[in-house]
Parts: sequence; structure tokens; C-alpha cells
Amino acid sequence: VFPERVFGYVHPKWRTPALNVIMVGIVAMSALFFDLVTATALINFGALVAFTFVNLSVFNHFWRRKGMNKSWKEHFHYLLMPLVGALTVGVLWINLEATSLTLGLVWASLGGAYLWYLIRRYRKVPLYEGDRTPVSET
Repeated sequence: VFPERVFGYVHPKWRTPALNVIMVGIVAMSALFFDLVTATALINFGALVAFTFVNLSVFNHFWRRKGMNKSWKEHFHYLLMPLVGALTVGVLWINLEATSLTLGLVWASLGGAYLWYLIRRYRKVPLYEGDRTPVSET
């Protein structure tokens, strides 16, 4: 998603992703412009999105893809527990403040717009047609 030339750079002396550290520092400094309510709203939305997808992923991976739905133990671990987790997160979604939901949806929309831009940008990838020299039978 990000240019490897910049974000794949590792400092030769310190062996750290120096440009990434600087970028994270700049993004973190943007928190100076948020009040506590706004920062908490963004964190709450992001955490709930992450927990929702964790529960859905556990169900999808183990129940549907791996077919782990044979014993009562597998039913408990890979069906019941993710369902309980999803219901708990659902209650948290319902009780989420309007500020959190609004800011989170704006944040997600910006990310979606960026993803759309990347998809449109890289959609026209030239296809490799291989070597067109004829192969002679010997």
C-alpha cells in the first residue's frame, strides 16, 4: 500500500525503520490537536472494529474453512465463544456515543476513499505475455 522505497527503508547503522519511526511520531503529534473526548472516540471505534473482525475471523477460519465443527469442544471454542464475543461487542456498538460513531465513520470513509484510489490506480497492470520466441522441436 505504501511505497517500499520510503517505508521499506532500514537505517544501515541502527537497523531500524527510521522513516517509519519519524512518520509515527508525526502522526502521534497530531494528537496534540485532539481533546480527550475526540481521541477516546477514535480509539473506541477502532477497537470495536478490530474486536468485531476478530470474532468473525475465528468463526470463519475454524468453523467454515477448517471444518472444525465435529466435537462439543470445537463447538464451544469456535462457535459459542466467538458468538458470545460478537454479542458483547454488539452491546458495545449499541452503546457507542454518537461522537465516536460519527468520527469513526468519517475515519473509515477516508480509508475507504484511499483504498478506492489505490485500486483504481493499480487496476491497469500490464499482463506478462511471456517470451514470444517460437520453441523448436528437436
